[in-house]
Amino acid sequence: PPITPQERTEFIPLSFAQQRLWFLDQLIPDTALYNTPIALRLKGLFNIMALENALNILVDRHESLRTTFPPMDGEAHQVILDNFKINLEEHSQNLTSLDKEEITSLVEKLAQEEATEPFNLSTGPLLRVKLLKLNQEEHVLLITMHHIISDAWSMGIFFKELSALYNAFAE
Repeated sequence: PPITPQERTEFIPLSFAQQRLWFLDQLIPDTALYNTPIALRLKGLFNIMALENALNILVDRHESLRTTFPPMDGEAHQVILDNFKINLEEHSQNLTSLDKEEITSLVEKLAQEEATEPFNLSTGPLLRVKLLKLNQEEHVLLITMHHIISDAWSMGIFFKELSALYNAFAE
């Protein structure tokens, strides 16, 4: 049977791990300590629309990727955004005009900037994606999530589904 969204009539409490991360964010705001950055080198012919579609299916499918944590009466609550879409055109950078050394240096700089940019747990989104085009058949995909919405186990699921969805859309 199809997976249907669950009806939410009351606020959604945080798990113990989420409470801890939210508290730490209140204690030390504007930090990237709990960012989970990933850089993927993509080689071969690449279909940007297939990737964008795959990412958006994942965001639609997994509420945690659309969740924010605004405070209400001094406590955090989970709020699931209805309409969060990833637009890779807005978040891509073409580096093809640079020489190889400049590309390497800029990719490292952009990956570091992305990894160290703090998230706002109250407003989100808590998932960022940036695509860097190095040449016609080589790209770097930067994905950063806050640890409050992902962990090592869920990242495995994320990438397994992303791969399957990308391949399906590319075909």
